[in-house]
Amino acid sequence: MRASAVAAGCRTRAMHGQPLSVVVGLYAEHARRAAVTSDFVTDDGFRLGRWADRQRIARAVGTLPRRREVELDAVGFDWRVDPVPQSDVTRLRMLTELAAYRETHGTAEVPVHYTTDDGVRLGEWLYRQVKRWRTGVLPEDERAVLELFGVSPRPRRRGPRREVPRT
Repeated sequence: MRASAVAAGCRTRAMHGQPLSVVVGLYAEHARRAAVTSDFVTDDGFRLGRWADRQRIARAVGTLPRRREVELDAVGFDWRVDPVPQSDVTRLRMLTELAAYRETHGTAEVPVHYTTDDGVRLGEWLYRQVKRWRTGVLPEDERAVLELFGVSPRPRRRGPRREVPRT
């Protein structure tokens, strides 16, 4: 059952009779049986793990609608990281740009000299964060958010960077 097919199906009920979106219900159904990891794919090919990561990222950068967050909380969604405080405007902006880059390119391996159309030097910012991570200076909460995006302190593989193929 693809996400579009799931959307046409009937809705399940959350606490106090509130309707759950269909994909949230699908997540709840699978999470009861096993952990929904980032690479989790349902039997019909829906990338539920990737969808769950998108929800975590949207919440971390403050773009997840409150209604969806309430629905996910109702089914015991595993958030893994807390949202980035709105007071940390620069970090929030960079994480939003990183989310956009990841959606476009399929990876969070941003080239060091990458600059967004708005002139934001995302590559340099991410390079500095990873460097701080490697030296042990980056706080745990900031590491957790970067891990959620797929960023790692390990050295990158050698060779040209290519888009990760989407299927």
